[in-house]
Amino acid sequence: MEQNVSSLRYGRILKAVFSGTAARVLSSGLALIALPLAVRYLGAERYGVWATVTTTAVWINLLDLGIANTLTNHISHAYALDDKRSAARYFTNALVLTCGIATFAAILFACLLPRINWIRLLNVSTKVSALEVDHTVAVACVVMLLALPCNLVSKLLAGYQELHRSNYAMGAGVLASLIGLALGIAWRVSMPELFVMSVGCLPLAALANLLLVVGWQKPWLRPRLSLIDRSALRELLDSGSSFFLIQVAAVVVFSSDNLIVSHYLGAAEVTPYSVTWRVVGLAAILQSLIFPALWPAYAEAYARRDFLWIRRTFAATMKGTIALNGLCVGILLLFGQSLIGLWAGRAAVPTTALLLAMGIWALINGFMTVESCLLAALNRTRAQAVLSIIAASLNIVFSLLLVRHMGSLGVISGTILSYLLVLVVPQSLIVRKVWKRELDIDEPPRFSTRPSVLANARSDT
Repeated sequence: MEQNVSSLRYGRILKAVFSGTAARVLSSGLALIALPLAVRYLGAERYGVWATVTTTAVWINLLDLGIANTLTNHISHAYALDDKRSAARYFTNALVLTCGIATFAAILFACLLPRINWIRLLNVSTKVSALEVDHTVAVACVVMLLALPCNLVSKLLAGYQELHRSNYAMGAGVLASLIGLALGIAWRVSMPELFVMSVGCLPLAALANLLLVVGWQKPWLRPRLSLIDRSALRELLDSGSSFFLIQVAAVVVFSSDNLIVSHYLGAAEVTPYSVTWRVVGLAAILQSLIFPALWPAYAEAYARRDFLWIRRTFAATMKGTIALNGLCVGILLLFGQSLIGLWAGRAAVPTTALLLAMGIWALINGFMTVESCLLAALNRTRAQAVLSIIAASLNIVFSLLLVRHMGSLGVISGTILSYLLVLVVPQSLIVRKVWKRELDIDEPPRFSTRPSVLANARSDT
């Protein structure tokens, strides 16, 4: 029984990885076409505005208050116990919360956005229309708010270890995004219209996938008023609070840099920084493909007390991540500048120092992500959340101090320093403690003997 369930679990992970690889190859291939098209159509400064608004709008994802991530753990637990009613209960309450938050935020943004001078905040010259910038910010907020409830589908499918379905939808959304971008350029539309036609396709694909899953593939998940209760709402908010703090830290790290570069160095300087960040991000290909599938597998294995599987998988993942990230960073250091110049043009080519610093960050981030995946699946994130907030705060302080002396290199240096000083060692100690106290391999696994569980597992592979 143990070997059978373990094999099925690995099979679902591999299926997610293969489909994720296909979606990522498609996404990366289309990005090779889309990014230079956008840079050349918008120009360096307007693309800098586009990139800054896009990355800053990601902050809106924080408004889910960690509900989406904690939903994965609840669904994984329900799946391990074959408890369909529990899964429907948590999904319904998560949907109610995210829709309510999105509605409230939309009203708040409608009141606040017109009062902000975006031209001055983004340090944009008079060559760019203030009205165009204002409208781009507005449509970006609308698109991201609509994505809040739609994005629950990926967490829902992850809990059932059916992430391949979400990967298919993501691939369709990316393809539609490129088509929308190409049509917008051909029709010579404005920047906010181009944003809707391109970026807006991604939440639309998620919405279609959500309707497909709930309406046909898993009808027991259909939201019902009878499933709404205060205890589930309170539990989602409570367990999601740690994920929320970690999300805040991540958004600060990954989204504040462009804003700082734009404000102190000008919007045109965002282009090489943003493009280099995206290229170096390819070094994280292993964790981006396997961790979304590994997280719910860890959670499901933990619910079954299959600790030996968790220990073996964690060790193998850590070794693979370090090796692959090191190889990717080495290749980027040797050929990165030439490739970026050919791909996105001379305006996007970074300095050697900037490329090296981002490569170092990729190695640190890869190591930490392996540990974070395990802690998230076991819902042991309280201490990590607090440390992440402290590190993110120091990141802002260091970046603001160093950008004036080192330029854009100072921004990524602030990120590296803050995480080395605050987060890397303490998080590793937390993982070590969990490893010793909670993953005791002497305790036998607890497998369900209910036929439907095994039937569902076989159907996934």
